[in-house]
Amino acid sequence: MRWTIPAVVLLLASSTLDAAPMRCGNDLVRTGDHITGVHDKCGQPIRTTRLVNRFGAVVGWREIYDSARGSRNHQVTYEGERVVRIELLR
Repeated sequence: MRWTIPAVVLLLASSTLDAAPMRCGNDLVRTGDHITGVHDKCGQPIRTTRLVNRFGAVVGWREIYDSARGSRNHQVTYEGERVVRIELLR
């Protein structure tokens, strides 16, 4: 019983670290969203980078979006055409 509460707190903390949505105007971008939906909500990114495997095949994209709230930008990583990671850049 004494390990139940710390285990639940750890589980909740780890799940919130992976799912960090990005705000674009009045919309939210979350992991699992399609790339065209992100472009519709946020507009065009300020930079796009192709992600390739060791054979040179494109496996995803990394895009940087300008943040409307201050100086921090968001980096969105796609595998295929779905968002797999959202990071806040400094």
